[in-house]
Amino acid sequence: MFRKLFMFLVVLIFTATWMLNPSAATVEQSLEGRVVILDAGHGKGNTNIFEGYDEQVAMFALACKIKPLLEARGAAVYMTRTTPEDVSLPARVAMINKWALEAVRDSYEGRQVEIDRLLRVVQSIIDDPEENAPIYINVPYDRKHEREIHPFWRRIFEYENNQIIRDCFLVVSLHSNATPKPINRARNGVEAYYISNSYKDNLNYYSNYSHELYSKYFGELVTNGINKLGIRKSAVREYNYMMIREHNLPGVLVENGFHTNDDDREKLMDDVFLGRLASVYADAIAVYFAMFEPLSEQQDDIFG
Repeated sequence: MFRKLFMFLVVLIFTATWMLNPSAATVEQSLEGRVVILDAGHGKGNTNIFEGYDEQVAMFALACKIKPLLEARGAAVYMTRTTPEDVSLPARVAMINKWALEAVRDSYEGRQVEIDRLLRVVQSIIDDPEENAPIYINVPYDRKHEREIHPFWRRIFEYENNQIIRDCFLVVSLHSNATPKPINRARNGVEAYYISNSYKDNLNYYSNYSHELYSKYFGELVTNGINKLGIRKSAVREYNYMMIREHNLPGVLVENGFHTNDDDREKLMDDVFLGRLASVYADAIAVYFAMFEPLSEQQDDIFG
């Protein structure tokens, strides 16, 4: 309870600072020791195409522009899709959990055997998602969750309730939005989604995610920045999309505008604009991680 209240106050203060001075803590902020996982969304063969715009092409290009900006500041950057080809949703969330478990493995003395077993589980999903993912993950679009979370998957989430994950990891899933048919060309704007323990359709599945406030905070940061570029901030809201539901890391899924809206689509098809958008992401990530610096000496007491 105290940790949630404390984090709410921290988020409030940092968000207010960002709104007043969005360049604060971005230029010189080192990302040494931080890990950013970029999920470039749908790949070739599983994509949304509309009037010359291809989501998989634009979002992969955006991820490839964000990556070197973060690496220049010292961050380690993992990508769930390193080529234009499609990678299935279960394989991508399995990758995220693999990288997280590998990072925390040595911090759990005497638990390495169990963690290694869990790593074999996530690797089996990466290797053969069609066969193995349904055993462990509620896939792909069952957002009502009529079955309980698999015990192995619950243990992965529990191991990810770890200060290393909290302080050093961030997941960003990149997408663009579309209205269902009939197309509503007027609808526009950037939307960010985060996993919430109070989201009603997720309560049957899992309701003890560790990083809800962190995720919401980053969602506010990045949508505020994108709004300044000319894509209207629409919403930052809870939801249970698979890319934020099937791991227990701080993270958001961002719809970078509606490609069914003429103005949003024109921007997303402009390579110069994508470069500016990548800079917004890099700066928002730097501001996000700067939040942890003043707390470094207190974190064991506050978050332990």
